[in-house]
Amino acid sequence: MIRISRAIALLALCLVWLVPSSAHADEAKTLNVLSWNRNWPRFRTSEYVITGVAGAASLGAFFLLKARTSPTWTHGILVDDDLRSALRLRNPTARDDARTFSNWTAVSVGVWAIAVDAIVPSVQGKSDLATQMLLMDAESFALSTLVTTSLFKTVGRARPSYADCQRDPHFDPLCRSGRYTDFPSGHTNGAFTAAGLGCAHHLHLSLYGNPVADTLACAGMITIAGATGTLRVMGDRHYASDVWAGALIGFAFGYGIPTLFHYGKASEGTEASLMVSPVGSGFPFGPTISGTF
Repeated sequence: MIRISRAIALLALCLVWLVPSSAHADEAKTLNVLSWNRNWPRFRTSEYVITGVAGAASLGAFFLLKARTSPTWTHGILVDDDLRSALRLRNPTARDDARTFSNWTAVSVGVWAIAVDAIVPSVQGKSDLATQMLLMDAESFALSTLVTTSLFKTVGRARPSYADCQRDPHFDPLCRSGRYTDFPSGHTNGAFTAAGLGCAHHLHLSLYGNPVADTLACAGMITIAGATGTLRVMGDRHYASDVWAGALIGFAFGYGIPTLFHYGKASEGTEASLMVSPVGSGFPFGPTISGTF
């Protein structure tokens, strides 16, 4: 666990190069005043439509779209098998505990990024700002969830334990549960969508009133999201590539949507750009994101 903790810490260092440049040092940010920049576009009518349609489509995909009944993809790629061998817990009970813990980490980063952070402007009497944040959260989650749910229902990748379960049906308690809904990792996607949203809000709104505190909040959310992905591999529910894909999709929507559509318009002549690489330079379970805002 010490090695995993060090790796997760390294993940945070690799990912949190998102501190806004001087182009975003507007008056409110400079003074650490929590406010909505007048140059930022508010949530548009078209975004209400997109969010509603994507949200409904996500629910439809989850409840109505049938998962494949046979696998179309049963093997690891790249370093999947090596990482599975290194990180997978051998004891079934330990694997089950890791999966349970991943549920908690995925939920916790979501609660922090969405519920807790929305309270900050609310208690300061800035409910309109909190509303704008929550609307961006809903839009990013609706789109990210739609993409991820559609993929894991249709791609049909078998779980890492597929071959072991074929040989021994009692290899794992979840041998017959969601056998072909492996790609991408839904837990990791949700965690990184929340982390991306949290980073976007903290690095543009000065939610905590201090650049260091806001940057650390972003790093903390990325760390928890990275831990979620790691636990999914330890629990033998996903290959590393499933985690990379879930993290890539999640962070791209979570950080990209608010930044490109709203925060990226902080001043005239300022354009936002976002570059996402699916494999981090220091740790395998998360993307490296860089940009100018």
